[in-house]
Amino acid sequence: MELKEAIYGRRSVRKYDGRPIAEEDIREIIEAGVMAPNASNFQPWYFVAVANPEKIQEVRDIMAQTAEILSPSLTARFEKYPQVIAETKQFIRLMGNAPCCILAFLLKDDEEYKRKETEFIESVAAALENMLLMAYSKGISSCWLTGQMEAEMDGILREKFAPGKGKMIALITLGYSDQKPKAPRRREGRYEIIL
Repeated sequence: MELKEAIYGRRSVRKYDGRPIAEEDIREIIEAGVMAPNASNFQPWYFVAVANPEKIQEVRDIMAQTAEILSPSLTARFEKYPQVIAETKQFIRLMGNAPCCILAFLLKDDEEYKRKETEFIESVAAALENMLLMAYSKGISSCWLTGQMEAEMDGILREKFAPGKGKMIALITLGYSDQKPKAPRRREGRYEIIL
């Protein structure tokens, strides 16, 4: 697959058919992540891939609480679109039936990491984008979630899956798509070229 095809073709998928993902594919997706550019070569990430059905259910239980906590803000944001509210809460609650998710954390929770937090978060974000593109190139769909931080459930996920590591940055779902989402319209005026 050409890089441009992956960048232009990848979509956030919120419904999966539940088929498991091979361990080798999960490993290759994570390895693509750790090849990302990063601040001062600190490689400041810690990833936990969860594919065990019982452990995935534990993540879903936490995300179900997240959906309820986010309900008022979703209602305020999408007041005129009750279907969007219902679908978003359902996705957060069940993670779209994804058979795998990757939890992304900063590696440490110390003063140096706090001092360089912005650069390190950017580094983890670059790694996550690499993972999303690698997954897509393998026919595996994904979605990037941050609602657990807004709902302040990230600490629970950290204690359960990455105790002693740093701040949670995101959760990405992985699975084989059970839908064909369209590309959202891109807004104008978001860049300029100075020659």
